Amino acid sequence: MTAATAEPTSQPAFSGTDRVLAAARLSTVAFRGRVLGAWLILAAIFIVHQAIWWVIRANAGGEPNGFTGALSSFYFIVASTYLALMTQVMPFGLSLGITRRHFYLGTTLLVAAETLLSAVFLTLLLQVERWTGGWGLQVQFFEMFFMGQPNLFLQVLAYWVPLMTISFAFVAIGAVFRRWGQFGVWAVCVGLLVVVAAIVMYFTWQDAWLSFGMFFVETPTILLLAGYPLILAALSLVGGYLVLRRAQP
Repeated sequence: MTAATAEPTSQPAFSGTDRVLAAARLSTVAFRGRVLGAWLILAAIFIVHQAIWWVIRANAGGEPNGFTGALSSFYFIVASTYLALMTQVMPFGLSLGITRRHFYLGTTLLVAAETLLSAVFLTLLLQVERWTGGWGLQVQFFEMFFMGQPNLFLQVLAYWVPLMTISFAFVAIGAVFRRWGQFGVWAVCVGLLVVVAAIVMYFTWQDAWLSFGMFFVETPTILLLAGYPLILAALSLVGGYLVLRRAQP
């Protein structure tokens, strides 16, 4: 009589990269409502914007080229979806065994990829706007006067970096909410308000508003759009991770 021996079962080994990608895939479940929803809202804003602009031009008898800042609303709409990702999807991810670090890295990867995709589409729409003479109405919706760059690569950067930076800032706010709740978010808002007030008081006291304005005039727009915002993006990423390490599920 021989004793039957069970064959050792081989368990799949998941690397850290696999777990990060799994966390990113988890967040893509709501891709349709999150990303496509933002683009549908932008489409609605665009239609209303063009209708209003057409009425203005019809009544004014044809004004020269014009621009508005309506596109800026798209940046905050997209960023707010990542805030919801941190406050609503993260607890579900942790309940599935995903660690905070892997979820945060997966979210970072997702934000970088999706905002890059949005930047490419915005660049294509900008090219259409230029080819059609401002959609036939001589209006700059996607260029906004200062967004235009001399080549496609810089144009994508000019859209991508600000969009990614604002999104990372909202991810960091989501991390604050997961750790300290609504009180923490209000504390951050008050802290930022105090910092802005201190900066305004300092520039007023030093009579330095002219120099402050000249800095933006003399600095190349690509550096303002895709250079300095990277510093804020890095600070948001590091700060968000430090806060999230001890956040509650």
